[in-house]
Amino acid sequence: MAALTGAEKERVRYHLGYLASATAASIQLGQARPLQTVYLLESAMEMLVDQNALDRVRRVLFTLDEIEAKLQSALCSMIAEQLGTLKLRGDYTDRLEAEYTRWANRLADILGVPKYLFSARFQRRGPGTSVPVG
Repeated sequence: MAALTGAEKERVRYHLGYLASATAASIQLGQARPLQTVYLLESAMEMLVDQNALDRVRRVLFTLDEIEAKLQSALCSMIAEQLGTLKLRGDYTDRLEAEYTRWANRLADILGVPKYLFSARFQRRGPGTSVPVG
């Protein structure tokens, strides 16, 4: 069975919110570094059980890439309120972000690893969220 390529592993790390830099210390700039969760992720990427699991990870990565591309292309339409008779959905990017999180959760579930908790991408905002008390 073929394994994930280095580029695919980088995409997994990226889509799960992990850092793209080397891990040096356990705390840096007041933020916890993902030492143990990185180990879990790296181990899981090496231990995919069969070709079907590998194919599933690749399909989910493709979906995440597509959603991110849609988020990027939405940047040019964020200022438009109406184009002729076409009205743009005001919550389009919010819905894309929610869908992105849904697929990232699937990727984390397939690999059996947590998403990186300090990633701004996965921090909840709005009603029902906790506010840190310092």
